[in-house]
Amino acid sequence: MSNYDDPGWYEQDNTSNQTQQPDPTETFPQRIHNDAPGTSLPDMYGAPSQKFPTGQFATGNASNTGNRRNGGGKPGQVIVSLALIIIAFTGGWFGHQIYSGLLSSSSNQSSYYANLFQQAWSIVDQNYVDRKAVNYKDMSYAAIRSMLAVLNDKGHTYFLSPQEVKSQQQQLSGVSSGIGIYIQQDTKTKQVIITATVPGAPADKAGFKSGDIIVAVNGTNVVGKDSDTIHNFIAGKNGTSVAITIQRPPTNQRLTITVTRADFKIPGVIMRYISETHIAHIQILGFDSGVSDQLKTALSQAKKLGATSIVLDLRDNPGGYLQEAINTASEFLKSGNVLLEQDSSGKRTPDPVNGRPIDTQIPIVVLVNGNTASAAEIVTGALKDNKRAIIMGAKTLGTGTVLNEFDLPDGSAIYLGVLEWLTPNGSFIRDKGIIPNILVPLAAGTNPLTPNVENQRNMTLQQILASGDTQLAAAIKYLQTRP
Repeated sequence: MSNYDDPGWYEQDNTSNQTQQPDPTETFPQRIHNDAPGTSLPDMYGAPSQKFPTGQFATGNASNTGNRRNGGGKPGQVIVSLALIIIAFTGGWFGHQIYSGLLSSSSNQSSYYANLFQQAWSIVDQNYVDRKAVNYKDMSYAAIRSMLAVLNDKGHTYFLSPQEVKSQQQQLSGVSSGIGIYIQQDTKTKQVIITATVPGAPADKAGFKSGDIIVAVNGTNVVGKDSDTIHNFIAGKNGTSVAITIQRPPTNQRLTITVTRADFKIPGVIMRYISETHIAHIQILGFDSGVSDQLKTALSQAKKLGATSIVLDLRDNPGGYLQEAINTASEFLKSGNVLLEQDSSGKRTPDPVNGRPIDTQIPIVVLVNGNTASAAEIVTGALKDNKRAIIMGAKTLGTGTVLNEFDLPDGSAIYLGVLEWLTPNGSFIRDKGIIPNILVPLAAGTNPLTPNVENQRNMTLQQILASGDTQLAAAIKYLQTRP
């Protein structure tokens, strides 16, 4: 999925200049959230302790030069000089050992290098010639981001500014703002096509349809322009309007539709019932708050329609809250663990199912790809290790840490990996990902077909199979021919 397939591209940040000061004693829920490549979430939606060099930082080694008595010296002076040399040597040796020992401990290394950084900050602050270039906020934010980057928690542990924190909280709540369309640029024709609208969003209510080609925005011709440019034309504040001219296949009729930007709810789960196969194609977009309850509703609806098997689509799912992942896996598992958590000492703690299953028998194929990350990988690993589902598609991203949110006084926040997680069988995911039971590639430049698009285009089984989504087609064929 490209960045332009996310309605968040048309969100307007209405962050206030004032931020509430956090309570330093407040604790925060654990989350697993990744900014997987190709998603709109910041690079963050966790990591081992930083390792420091073990080299010693003594000022030098004292050496015994063999002070011998020289003729002509006074006995008292010789004794005193010898005593001073012994004291100096002994003090230096012990000082070297003690100082080295202090620096070998993690806490003292932390203090040493924190002071080193403070000295560097003071040097710049007091001496840099171009005072207009000294931006304390930018300096501190850049330092924090660099500090987190060396922890090597790829795509997970991260820092967000106050505005980014607010945007992420909005996304995790499932609430967005703008007009609510997914767009995609054809690599050959360069046409920018509306692939779908968010159900219930302003664009959906205004009458935009999947397949509409954007040709103008507010009277400005955008034919041939890139998606970034068109995004900038469409973006704006809530309550304001934008007039979008579209060309609607197959008649090529041109329509200009005016739509008012507003807040809207992005569903976390979307279902398409493929009646010819009695298969429910259920996509989980992210493990945001309440998504496991949405899944229960979708499962109930699918079974009422006659679904006898499920394609659970976790492709391009960037993750979300840990508890939502546990609750989701628990809907298909009667017993067992969803994951294992491992702390910095190596201690492992199991996270069992919640004991509230919905259906532990219905056949499931889970679709994953290289953007399936974090909480989505937890669900994938749980269903695979418990032999509850067949995993199909491409290797997942490999984000294997649990994040905790630590708010900073100005409203910014650090999302830090405080635990590493493993699949129920004890497999590490970090930097490795989950290998599907059946590997199915997707052709370059082909986007996964989603239930939202299938619904809006009212696609038949044959249209779905001919769409070019080889992974979805393979899942459907597998379920059709299962024993």
